Amino acid sequence: MDETKQIEILQIIQSEGVDIGKYKNKIYLQAIINKIRLEREDVAWVGMEIKGTNLIVKVVEADAKPEIINEEEYCNIVANKDGIITKVEAQNGTPAVREGDTIKKGDVLIQGWIEGKYTDNRFVHAEGQVTAKVWYSEKEKVYYNQSYENQTGNKEKKYSLNINNFKINFFKTLSKFENYDTISTVKKLKITSNFYLPLEIVVNENFEKQKNQVTYDKNEAKEIGINNLKNKLESQIPNKENISNIYINTKETDEYLEVEVIYEVLENIGTKVKL
Repeated sequence: MDETKQIEILQIIQSEGVDIGKYKNKIYLQAIINKIRLEREDVAWVGMEIKGTNLIVKVVEADAKPEIINEEEYCNIVANKDGIITKVEAQNGTPAVREGDTIKKGDVLIQGWIEGKYTDNRFVHAEGQVTAKVWYSEKEKVYYNQSYENQTGNKEKKYSLNINNFKINFFKTLSKFENYDTISTVKKLKITSNFYLPLEIVVNENFEKQKNQVTYDKNEAKEIGINNLKNKLESQIPNKENISNIYINTKETDEYLEVEVIYEVLENIGTKVKL
């Protein structure tokens, strides 16, 4: 994805109130994902997760929408992804592939011409459906030893006053918490609805958090990886009823288990392209 699109998606995320110092429990990831999918036709899938103080965003771009072709125009039907052909149904045109063929994206599946028995070949508007086995895959490393943070529920407030560029703190000590998240709220003082004083009251809320460690064995790591990857993959597949097989591969190291999940799906992979 190019830099311009990345910036545009970042702006959508920020418009939902996600910024430095934002309280993590007030970040609703699914709502942000839904907004991106609604506003961006060029996005096929969005994944988000919070790791420590970082928001990790993963985006899969959508394939460009096929050009709409008038029925009177000549065209081929070509493959929009790699796969292995399972069925060819040509209502108009000449099949260029057959069951069992391995094809690449862009290969012609049904040609936009018909061979005449007593005349020369004539061009047509190809019609038909070509079904193929295609694959969706994702990998993830699940570490056996992991650390995570959670909030304890303890919080404190500290106040300060900003006068132009001068700051006055109404507290004398640092936070009593060793680890914490901070949310700052600034309130400008005004005399009337349109006349603001050069004064700001700043409220800093500190939310205590604690660090935790968890250790997984190989089976637990495998289950975590499979569940995470299935959620990612199933959000990319247009029709989950067409899933024909699921393959799971693992690779073990001393520190982590690498899990790979592959979905084999039956799909119509034909797209019309003008001759």
